[in-house]
Amino acid sequence: MNRALALLFLACGIGVMGLAQEGCELSGALGVELTFTPVPPASLSVDTAITSSLSFAGASVESRTVISLDGLESEHMRFAIDLDGVTLATGMRFDPCFSRYWFEVRGGCCPFDLGALLLVENLAEACQTPDFTVGIVLDLGLAFDPGFFVRSITGFGVEDLYHLIDEYPQTDVTAVSGWWFREELMNVGFASECLRTESLFLFDELGFAWAQLHASYMWAEPAAQLGARLWIDSTFAFSQADLILRVTIDPVELRSVTSLDSLGFLSQEIDISISFSGVKLYSRTSFDFTGLLSEVIGFELSF
Repeated sequence: MNRALALLFLACGIGVMGLAQEGCELSGALGVELTFTPVPPASLSVDTAITSSLSFAGASVESRTVISLDGLESEHMRFAIDLDGVTLATGMRFDPCFSRYWFEVRGGCCPFDLGALLLVENLAEACQTPDFTVGIVLDLGLAFDPGFFVRSITGFGVEDLYHLIDEYPQTDVTAVSGWWFREELMNVGFASECLRTESLFLFDELGFAWAQLHASYMWAEPAAQLGARLWIDSTFAFSQADLILRVTIDPVELRSVTSLDSLGFLSQEIDISISFSGVKLYSRTSFDFTGLLSEVIGFELSF
C-alpha cells in the first residue's frame, strides 16, 4: 500500500513539473461515495469510496480507495497517457494486498479502433500465498458516426467481458485460472442523432451464453432518452427486460431502470444527480419486492 501511494505521489510530482515547464492546464476531481447494503436479518453494510483524479498534458492519474467499517477494502490506481491518438494505460489493484496489475493500449484510424488488455492477477485469498494467473483481452471495432458499428471483444483467461461496456464504471472483468479462451462478446448496431439500436451476443467455452437486444430513442429538448433491453438466455428463451428512462433538465438528471421477468416486476433502480459550479451530487437506489437492495450517495468536486 505504501509503495502504491509513493508511486501516486511520484506521478503527480512529475506531472506538476511538466506543467511548470509547458504551461499546460491542470484539471481534476475529488469525490466521496457511500454505499449502504442491507444484510439480513437486521444489519447494514457501509462502504466508503474516495476517488481522485488529475489530468495534465495528455496524462492522467486516477485513484479509488474503498473503506468499510473493518478497514481498507481495496485500492485501485490508474495511469494513462494519450500520444496522438494512441492511449497507453496501466494500473494496479490492492484488496488490500496486491491483487492485480494491468496494461492497456488503444488506438486506431477512423473508422477502425483497436485495443488490447494484459492483466496479471493474484487468485489467492487476500494477503495469502500468491497464485498468479495471466489474462488477455483483444478488442476490435469498426464504427461510422453516425451509422453502423461492430465490435468484437475476446477474453483469454478472463470472464465477464460485458463489464467493459456496461454503464457502471466500478464493475470490471474477472480473471480465472488458465490463459485459454473463455469468452467472446459481439456488439453490432446502428446509431444516429436520435436513434440507437444494438445487439450483444456472448459466447463462452460451451457456445452461446446469452444475448441482449437494445433500442433507444433520444430527444434534444428537453434532453431525454427512452429505451428497452431484452435479455435472452442460452436456451434462446426470454430471460429479462429492462425499461430505461433518462431525463435531463439542467442541472438535474434522472435515470430509471425497471427490470421485469416472465413473472412481472423484478427490480427497480433510480439514479438522480445534480450538477452545478463544478459540484456533482448524486444517488443511486436499487430495490425489489423484498425491499432495499442498495443505496449509493456521493458527491464529486471538479476543477
